[in-house]
Amino acid sequence: MSEHIENTTAHTEAHHHAPTAWDIFVNSNLLNIIILALAFIYLGNKFMPKIIDQRKKQISKELDEAKNTRIKATKELEEIKKKVENAEKEIQAIKEEAKNTAGTIKKQTEDETEAELEQLHIKVKKEINAKQDEAIQEIKRSAAQTAIKLAEDSLNQIVKNKEIGNKLMENFIAELGAPSKN
Repeated sequence: MSEHIENTTAHTEAHHHAPTAWDIFVNSNLLNIIILALAFIYLGNKFMPKIIDQRKKQISKELDEAKNTRIKATKELEEIKKKVENAEKEIQAIKEEAKNTAGTIKKQTEDETEAELEQLHIKVKKEINAKQDEAIQEIKRSAAQTAIKLAEDSLNQIVKNKEIGNKLMENFIAELGAPSKN
């Protein structure tokens, strides 16, 4: 029986103290949650537009900065492309100038070498002519000495022959006495 009494007592207590909607509302945290939600809504409506506007302005500013940076980078890229193109043109001009300079130097060197060869040729010719003249003079001197020697020998033989010597003397004296034709 005791069990039945306990059930009845519990049932009676549960029936007498059945919570009402107000009891549930006051005794539970629902009121606190509603107050907190209303406070969040109020504060959100008060501060969120400012925060959203600030964030919107910051994002807009960052987008503008990114756009300006992109424009600046594009301009710099174009300048670099122009510099590269100009550098290639300058390289071609330098190569052409070097080629022309090399051609000029080659021509100048060839001309100088040709002039030096011509001067050397003239110098060798002069030396050959000088040696030839010297040899001719030596031959003439030798021939003159030989002729003098032969003449001396011939005169010695003539002088030894008295008859020819007398005749030469007579001719010499005759020529001295004859009038000059000049």
